[in-house]
Amino acid sequence: MASEDVLPTLILVAIVYGLYRWLTGPKEPADVFRGVRREMVESVTAAFPDVPVDAVVYSLTRTRNAQSTSEIILDRGGTLPTPPPNFIVPDHLRPAVAVPVAPAKAAPPAKPTSLIERYGLSSRVSVAAAASNTDAQPAGGKWEADRAAREAELKLRKERMILEARRRMLEKQKKPAAPADAAAAQ
Repeated sequence: MASEDVLPTLILVAIVYGLYRWLTGPKEPADVFRGVRREMVESVTAAFPDVPVDAVVYSLTRTRNAQSTSEIILDRGGTLPTPPPNFIVPDHLRPAVAVPVAPAKAAPPAKPTSLIERYGLSSRVSVAAAASNTDAQPAGGKWEADRAAREAELKLRKERMILEARRRMLEKQKKPAAPADAAAAQ
């Protein structure tokens, strides 16, 4: 009978020994970065560029949520608690650095264009100046059924507005010049 009890006893001892080793064995540190993704770090740093990346990652390891980290930043007045000195951010969580691409050829600075040049109204400027007092243009208030007709009407209205604004600006420039000349003559 003693040989029949040896096998179950050995199995029981092996199970107890394995359980003891599992419970008291060396513990590997848990992955504190589990659940934290680069996209989360980039979204928080894009919204708050003044907050250090280390502090953002440290907060994300605690909250596991970019929105919660953003709310903490807002509650603390634009800052986050500083991480402990031994906290190291892995490279896979650091935001991708945007490498500035240098243009092949630097374009000369663009000359500021006026609305007249931009909309090609230089030919109508002289005509509008001559006809501004004599030609009363009807106000379009009718909505056309055709899309092309509506676009054409809107384009004409825009051109009229630009030309009228130019005319008023030129009148304003002429008016102050006259009193200034009179004051300078005295």
